[in-house]
Amino acid sequence: NDPGMNTLYKAIMDKIVEKTEADLKSTFEITREMSEKIFVIPPHRTRYLSEIAENNRKYDTVAFTQQQVAQKLYGIFKTIESVSGKTPELNKTGINDDSVLPSALEEHNETRIFLNLLLNQFDKVKMDLDPYNWEIIFTWDEKVNKYKNPVYTFKVRDKEIKIATHTESLSHSQIPKVALPKYEAWGDILRWCLQENVPGEFPFTSGLYPFKREGEDPSRMFAGEGGPERTNKRFHYVSAGLPAKRLSTAFDSVTLYGNDPHLRPDIYGKIGNAGVSICCLDDAKKLYSGFNLAHPLTSVSMTINGPAPMLLGFFMNAAIDQQCEIYIKENNLEDEVDSIITEIYKKKKIERPRYNGTLPEGNGGLGLMLLGVTGDQVLPKEIYDQIKVRTLSQVRGTVQADILKEDQAQNTCIFSTEFALRLMGDVQEYFIAKNVRNFYSVSISGYHIAEAGANPITQLAFTLANGFTYVEYYLSRGMD
Repeated sequence: NDPGMNTLYKAIMDKIVEKTEADLKSTFEITREMSEKIFVIPPHRTRYLSEIAENNRKYDTVAFTQQQVAQKLYGIFKTIESVSGKTPELNKTGINDDSVLPSALEEHNETRIFLNLLLNQFDKVKMDLDPYNWEIIFTWDEKVNKYKNPVYTFKVRDKEIKIATHTESLSHSQIPKVALPKYEAWGDILRWCLQENVPGEFPFTSGLYPFKREGEDPSRMFAGEGGPERTNKRFHYVSAGLPAKRLSTAFDSVTLYGNDPHLRPDIYGKIGNAGVSICCLDDAKKLYSGFNLAHPLTSVSMTINGPAPMLLGFFMNAAIDQQCEIYIKENNLEDEVDSIITEIYKKKKIERPRYNGTLPEGNGGLGLMLLGVTGDQVLPKEIYDQIKVRTLSQVRGTVQADILKEDQAQNTCIFSTEFALRLMGDVQEYFIAKNVRNFYSVSISGYHIAEAGANPITQLAFTLANGFTYVEYYLSRGMD
């Protein structure tokens, strides 16, 4: 994939032919475009990591300065409260003067004059406070009360979600899921909100969502051994009786390095060792048979990097063909489809593929009807396209596909880093175009870097840098 190496290859071949008159021929042609340097990150964006670090330091400085202003405001606020004997009433612009200024009959003019001076000083200092930060201070009590209420309501993708804010202990104590600090001083409140804050709010130090999702079992069902049938049996065993099917797939080293099973000794001894062997679409169909891959409580995680786009293609087509099978059964088309498949294999003069062995308990055979063919071969194009569009928007899960981490810490790289990144970009671009919103095209990993010897700081640095690099590369391709 490197223009310089390709040109060197052609030059060496031409020189060998010139000196030995060997019968070496190549259709490779050198073009002017090949001399142009290929950039993963555009030259004008090479400082993207430095910019992030600079912005973070700048943000910390601004947050500290704003905290000091807020603390000074709080001091003036408490002085006004002490002098007037009343708690000042806050509004979106500051303090309501009428809530603290005495009438001429109530107090001496000196008190009124002093309070006016304090109110003017408050307004003067407040000019140094960002309006957004005043909004944080002004709405703090409202935020505290929201987490004290029994139910918290928020929206995700225009869907309203209600979550209980407390859990009950064995001794019947109400324990808050999110506990806010008991600060009173505005500087402390503002510093906490700017540097930590609650889950679901900037700077998102506690996660992207206000609360953890309820109704989904977080346990991963990890399996990978032998052939697809053996791992399928294991998946059904570990998920038996559980409503949520969270299948986490480990692949053997043969698959991880993009090889097909083979009798060659260095490959043969590794087939199905410490992971499942998957080399084609039918293997993927057998592996996940009996699980409805488009069901909202089913998700699939695939631990694979180098050949991730190919395995992802297997998975997506297996999911689509499952839904084609459901459509076929709902419309009583089994006999018609069976005849089409039989005719296809009659022409090929080979046996139809089948699931080896008996189906495990819990496997109803979903996904096995179309072994050896795909849905577009047995259904009208418009029907297949409708099923495909719907399925792509429904499948849930993730594929690791973190090629930078592989390059740094592990070694399942089967393409150059540049080409692998282009593949990742192609997959993400396809996901955007096809509205694939519930399946993630990359799972940025850090623990592999620790396994390679990094300390926690270096591990975090590499992991964040890798994530930002993917984002920067995707942005350079117009994905915003």
